[in-house]
Amino acid sequence: MIRRQFLHNLGAAAAAFAAPQTGTRADLLITGGRVIDPGRNVDHVVDVAIGGSRIAAVGSNLPRAGAQVFDASGKIVTPGLIDMHGHVFDQFLPVSIDADLVGIPHGVTTIVDAGSAGANTFPAFRKYVIEHARTRVYSLLNISIIGLVVQNEIYLDPKMIDPKAVVKTVAENRGMILGIKVRITGRDEDVPHDVEVLKKAREAADETALPIMLHWTNDPRLLAILKKGDILVHPFNPPRSGPNLLGADGKVLPQILELKDRGIFTDFAHGNHLQWETAERAAQQGWFPDTISTDIHRAHAAPNGTVIDLVTTMSKFMLLGLTANQAIEKVTANPARILKFPEKIGTLEPGAVADVSILETQRGDFDLLDSTRQKRTAHQRIAPVATVRAGKLTVA
Repeated sequence: MIRRQFLHNLGAAAAAFAAPQTGTRADLLITGGRVIDPGRNVDHVVDVAIGGSRIAAVGSNLPRAGAQVFDASGKIVTPGLIDMHGHVFDQFLPVSIDADLVGIPHGVTTIVDAGSAGANTFPAFRKYVIEHARTRVYSLLNISIIGLVVQNEIYLDPKMIDPKAVVKTVAENRGMILGIKVRITGRDEDVPHDVEVLKKAREAADETALPIMLHWTNDPRLLAILKKGDILVHPFNPPRSGPNLLGADGKVLPQILELKDRGIFTDFAHGNHLQWETAERAAQQGWFPDTISTDIHRAHAAPNGTVIDLVTTMSKFMLLGLTANQAIEKVTANPARILKFPEKIGTLEPGAVADVSILETQRGDFDLLDSTRQKRTAHQRIAPVATVRAGKLTVA
């Protein structure tokens, strides 16, 4: 039995490093890097060959003839990083930021905008952001038809919560909208109102077969409306930003521990939603969110923000106890598993879109801030070296 399992694993490993087919031509060859592809359990020093906009092969000593060669020796080579929670409706919303400022130059090939646009504003988001940015951009459509024109978009007028408009907008923009965003306050007094909004979001989500992403709540009345595949976001809130995942005893609440069994995912989404003490207590209990994301917008970016970018956010999770492989999984394989991307991303499997991030681990003393500007000192951090987006190389 053990020998049979060993042979099975050996065969799987061989398949992961299959040589390119005869006649395969590499336009770009990334050589000598430590390739970490968590979705395929790959962690080896091998080459990555790219032909056009696709991964051609991953293996040792791949042919160099005619290829542009990028020497990644001593670096980490991963699938293109996916930030599944940002705000990039730049020029239209004051807080949003240009996707290309926080995307490709920072190792991020894909950003999912989390609710900046609603049904009425999505046409502009599509035309001026999705169709314009070099960084790949998708949307979680706000349940409010106006999106984040204001910060209390679901509380202004019941007429703005229009599931039929959501369904119509999704149907007209298939492949660009990956879910429905509901931004609740988390306040107890708002729960009756929030239940009604979430029911309407549920109606639209069920009809479009898309997940809901819901701001954090511990309230059983709201959690009961969530279904398998939905996403709960911002577990490590400071008190000013809403509830977090801990009970009064400092332990992760039972209804939160049950989310995994229910098939409901959790996303970090840094922004204003990290308090070190909360995250540290959760980490000590072995609890981490399924995905790491930034909730990036103008106030969160450098030079004055506390988030900075996705690789800095990954570094914070390594400080909390994740390995590099685990952090990479939460920004590659896991987002690709949770959201129904129309293209094959989050993997270096041959035939997948050639999105690649080349990173390095830097050693030293690095101050990392939470959302309240509390400081922790890390002794390593992840930094971007180069990014490949659909086969096109950009050096940081």
